[in-house]
Amino acid sequence: MDNFLEKTILSIQNAFEDMFYSDTIFAKKGIMQSLDTRIKLVSVFILIIIVNFGKTIPFMTIFLIYTLLLAYFSKIPLKAYVVRVSTVSIFFTGIVLIPSLFNVVKEGQPLVYFTKNFYITKEGLYSAIIFMMRSFISLSFVYILALSTKWVEILKGLRSFKLPRIFTATLEMALRYIFLLLEIATNMFLARKSRNVRKSDSSEGRKFVASAMANVLIRSQQLSDEVYNAMISRGYNGDYKTLTTFKMTFYDYMWIGFNITFLFILWYIHP
Repeated sequence: MDNFLEKTILSIQNAFEDMFYSDTIFAKKGIMQSLDTRIKLVSVFILIIIVNFGKTIPFMTIFLIYTLLLAYFSKIPLKAYVVRVSTVSIFFTGIVLIPSLFNVVKEGQPLVYFTKNFYITKEGLYSAIIFMMRSFISLSFVYILALSTKWVEILKGLRSFKLPRIFTATLEMALRYIFLLLEIATNMFLARKSRNVRKSDSSEGRKFVASAMANVLIRSQQLSDEVYNAMISRGYNGDYKTLTTFKMTFYDYMWIGFNITFLFILWYIHP
């Protein structure tokens, strides 16, 4: 159990590092990297809203292809992108949607019978597929935005829209807080491994996991104060300063024109 938990924490930590603390993807020359941060934020927000109004599989498939092409031309590794987004959108969302497949939740045409009065409906399966596609596409836009844009520039972009300072400060604090908690948990597993000279049995593993969870919860309160005080001591006041300045370029106007054309054609095909 502890090995599974350790691998899960490490994979989450690696995903956070790639999305918010790595400049590898940001430094590449791709579509999203060439756009103004404000344009990226607005376009992703609008596209996510439009996606969540989609009600047909063909409509969602077009947006699915759109996100895959956007990730490819933004120099984002497709394998890691698909695996990470699918894990959340299909696996976790799929578990939540399991009850909606059955006739007791959504009446409809029987598709797979378990008993005479208990079966999977065609309408329930269709709705579940649509919902998972919405989830995958929405998370894809967020994932692409996070990898192609520095976190501090995202926060600076949000502040440029006159959002309350407390909003961006909360996002910044939450991210640092989560990352430090993951690092603490990882260090605890590493410390245990360095002290062990034999393979521990399952009962010892369960005891360690329980004590580790309790330790992390106890340290979380202290950590929240330490993170905030550390940020204040370094001059943090809710504003974000970067070496780059926001400025509209030819690529931004091309991006806006392309998306307006794309959405108009999509509306014409699927009114």
